[in-house]
Amino acid sequence: MRWLTRHIPTRDTIGEYRLLRPFAGHLTHPSLWRMSRRSVPRGVAVGLFVAIIMPFMHTVIAALLAIPTRANVAVAAVITLVVNPLTMGPMYYAAYHIGAWELHHDGQLVDPSAAAQLSGELSRLLFWIHHASGPIAVGILTMAVLAAAFGYLAASVIWASWSRSRWRQRRQARRGA
Repeated sequence: MRWLTRHIPTRDTIGEYRLLRPFAGHLTHPSLWRMSRRSVPRGVAVGLFVAIIMPFMHTVIAALLAIPTRANVAVAAVITLVVNPLTMGPMYYAAYHIGAWELHHDGQLVDPSAAAQLSGELSRLLFWIHHASGPIAVGILTMAVLAAAFGYLAASVIWASWSRSRWRQRRQARRGA
């Protein structure tokens, strides 16, 4: 937790980041940093969506997308850290299968003999990437939307549960005092 608090920008340190400096006026608005029952789930949803859609610079993009969605900037930035280079390979593999299923993309639509006729490994690799790009794009979009929706709902339920337990503790403390 200490490492995270040292590396995630705060409202006061936004101006130190070169990429965020042009948006510092908007990003320093107090409502974007307040932990509330609405801003935290929005931050989780924005962070998950951007983390899955964007393989790089997702922390900065999530912070910028937190402005129009009125999401908590810190939560959106922290949540993007769930996607890292170790998870990208399996995620794209799953995205291909999800997209192929959604598009009814049969593996037999691509003729392997056409790829074999190409000379050079790079040509063959580009041929397969070209034929897999549609299912991967659809799969990534589907995964991002589902992750954002699930994250929003989970954060809302956890926030409500935590809030109820805090109210219960306060009520019990007042009765005991």
